[in-house]
Amino acid sequence: MNQYRFISCNPDSFHAGVITARIQAVKEGMITELPVRELYHPDWLRLFSPADASRIAALHAAEQTQDIELLTRLHHIKPAVKDSVILVGTLFTAFLILSNLAAFKLVSVGHFTFPAGLVFFPVTYLFDDILTEVYGFKISRRIIWSALFANLIVLLGAWLTTYLPPSPDWHDQAAYALIYQATPRIFIASTVAYFFGEFSNSILLAKLKILMSGRHLWLRALASTSVGVGIDTILFTHIAFFSLIPYSAVWDIIFTMYLAKVIYEACAIPLTYKMANYLKRKDNVDYYDVGTRFNPFSLAL
Repeated sequence: MNQYRFISCNPDSFHAGVITARIQAVKEGMITELPVRELYHPDWLRLFSPADASRIAALHAAEQTQDIELLTRLHHIKPAVKDSVILVGTLFTAFLILSNLAAFKLVSVGHFTFPAGLVFFPVTYLFDDILTEVYGFKISRRIIWSALFANLIVLLGAWLTTYLPPSPDWHDQAAYALIYQATPRIFIASTVAYFFGEFSNSILLAKLKILMSGRHLWLRALASTSVGVGIDTILFTHIAFFSLIPYSAVWDIIFTMYLAKVIYEACAIPLTYKMANYLKRKDNVDYYDVGTRFNPFSLAL
């Protein structure tokens, strides 16, 4: 794995004769600024990925020729989104939608009764952990919003189809409507809980990565997930069931679902390690959110 990452060049240095670049130490997350002519040396270039090394070489060439137009163009080039992000984001979205569709069925295992969505929903936290750990909060934030809109389209589409006039030859309208005619209260509960839970998980994981210098992923993932699913479970259960069942039962449901989710995530930590480390090697990415503004309502990358 490469030891440094090229972030950007300093546009204020274009007319100063010495172009400087901001680089980030992968493991420590520390950002520093150095002259491009100093970075354009074999001892430095071998510490960067081939893509970053090529950008440093291009900046050095532009500096030598005083090509201001090329320097400006290179400054605005943004790194391409890795194909792995699309795959992980698709899986994240698929499990979110699946967990919401499965939530209409209640499952009994021993003395415990819970929505079938509980089997799938914790997996979204696994993928959120991987996205934040490898690619950073901004990528995770974009995926969280994309999944939310995709989930909205699916649920509204399924709800709308229940009101379309059924064919005279189709006799399952009542069963279909029973499953997909979710109440607005449940939909609002799942959306609010998802929003606050996923963003709490992602922000805390990103900040803990800097605090712990990228070490102890198992502890960071477990801590952030424990907070995220706690917020998610408390919000969802209160919004969905408050005043409908005894308040003591609300906390019984919260305790059961929270415990199950945390145990689920703890068991999945080895898989989180394997997938995160594989993607770091494959895409040569290990992002530290140094200086990141953790605004959940921004979509900027």
